[in-house]
Amino acid sequence: MHDDTHVARLFLLDKGINQGYIFPRWVDIMGFNHGYPWFNFYPPLVYYVGEFFHLLGFSLIWSIKLTFILGFVLAAYGIFLLIKKFTNELFAILGSVLYTYFFYHGVLIYVRGALSEFFSLSILPFVFLGLENLKNKPNLKNSILFAIPIALLILTHPLIAFPTIIYIFLFVLFYLLIQSFERLDFLKKGLLSGLIGLSLSAFYWLPSMIERKFTLINSVFNKELSLYNLHYVCPEQFLTSNWGYGGSIPGCADGLTFQIGKTHILALLLSILGVGLLILQRHSRSTRLTNQNWDDSKTKLKYYFFLLFLTFFSIFMTTQYSSIIWDNISYLSYLQFPWRFLTFSALFISVTSAYGIYLLFEGIKTKYKFKNASIIFVVLYSILTIILVGRYFIPQNYIDKSEKDLTSFEEISWRVSKSTFEFMPIGIKTTRSEFDTTIPNIQMIDIPKEPFGVIQGEAEVKHVENKFMNKKFLVTSNKNIIFRLNTFNFPGWKAYMDGKEIKISDDNDFKLITVNVPKGDNLLEFKFENTPVRNTGNIISWVSLVYVGYLLLSFKLKKIKS
Repeated sequence: MHDDTHVARLFLLDKGINQGYIFPRWVDIMGFNHGYPWFNFYPPLVYYVGEFFHLLGFSLIWSIKLTFILGFVLAAYGIFLLIKKFTNELFAILGSVLYTYFFYHGVLIYVRGALSEFFSLSILPFVFLGLENLKNKPNLKNSILFAIPIALLILTHPLIAFPTIIYIFLFVLFYLLIQSFERLDFLKKGLLSGLIGLSLSAFYWLPSMIERKFTLINSVFNKELSLYNLHYVCPEQFLTSNWGYGGSIPGCADGLTFQIGKTHILALLLSILGVGLLILQRHSRSTRLTNQNWDDSKTKLKYYFFLLFLTFFSIFMTTQYSSIIWDNISYLSYLQFPWRFLTFSALFISVTSAYGIYLLFEGIKTKYKFKNASIIFVVLYSILTIILVGRYFIPQNYIDKSEKDLTSFEEISWRVSKSTFEFMPIGIKTTRSEFDTTIPNIQMIDIPKEPFGVIQGEAEVKHVENKFMNKKFLVTSNKNIIFRLNTFNFPGWKAYMDGKEIKISDDNDFKLITVNVPKGDNLLEFKFENTPVRNTGNIISWVSLVYVGYLLLSFKLKKIKS
């Protein structure tokens, strides 16, 4: 798969946790062995899931595989619960099959290897399930249960979380305009959910948003890599697009598929047929609906057409016809690829299709008294979908590499570092790649083998401690020296000599931490400390976590007492 660095990332997280850091914002070895603020910027949830499996005794490789497997299971179960709110268990199973076997679901794991984006499909159904529950019963408990998946989605993939806010807004607008319910309570509890969701995840997103200005992300990613206008999907690719293991390129000849799938398109058409039948029933002489039944049917129709709109809107956002939206909402450029909206297409085409086909069979049952037709259809259509789409859900080939190979110094300090450098400090020496993009001006021979260097004078240096975010050295010299820590200088790094803070200089090609050390015996210590914004995010998240924990416990105690 394209992004095959997950084992290395999990290895670094595990190493940081073993060093005593619950959340290691900074990790060594990456950044060409100059260190890297990886978890300060990259969403951490999927790697903590992997760490959970690793702590149970699984290897790093199998921990990543189990994270992918869990993602499939959670996605299937989440969409099942969501669709069951509108239909019944039978058609919730159909929707679950359609969601699991959506082509883009397979592309994310077997082609792109985009673990975080893949896992976001597991959390999205729970977000909209929480919203629906809150609408039906706007109380504090449902507010909390809506806030939690919002926080989890942000910690999984913030770039998917951003457009999710747009869909939540559309749902709220639909509820307010179409339905009669406790609007004021819903809005209050909904705002509380958003606030709690943001607060629970503030330890991550707040520093990530504010401190990205100290990195290459804006100059490299936004101006060179985030060219969304080159990655629109051609409409014909939705129907026929060859399965491949290549990349996305301008035009219609991409190396990976963007098809929706014939079984999914057919299911959507059948759902439209079902709704058409329901409308015709209203005017049929032989099966006139009572006013009460018709009022119930009108509510169902409103839901269906809204879901159908979201389906087509999601597909529309992947095409060039949506360029007016992409050009005017600047933050969308961070998504990089318009075809990322296939994530939402997968969700809503599954819900819409299952809901509409449910209405179709409800109409057939009313008119023709067929009892088992729906069961036969769901079983056969599910099998058909699994056979036709599931055959693509396979790896291109198998790579015979051990865990040692995937976590070696050379692997992480060179190959993995070359693929992920956008969060290196701004101002480091760069050059142009063969593709005319900005890359760090570092060759493999430049990777330091030692964590420090004495660049002026001579000294005896003894390691006292060498952790990701705490490094101590006992430096003995007869003259003043200049000591360089082979670590990028980034907000949060502080230097101390014999317990007193000293000035850091980084006036060199790669902004490496450099200090002046006087002669004699000196205890030199470097710490990666929290900045004010990190402390603020941490405090907000801890307070929110305690608050949510207290509320959930009180709900449980009340239930036990009753």
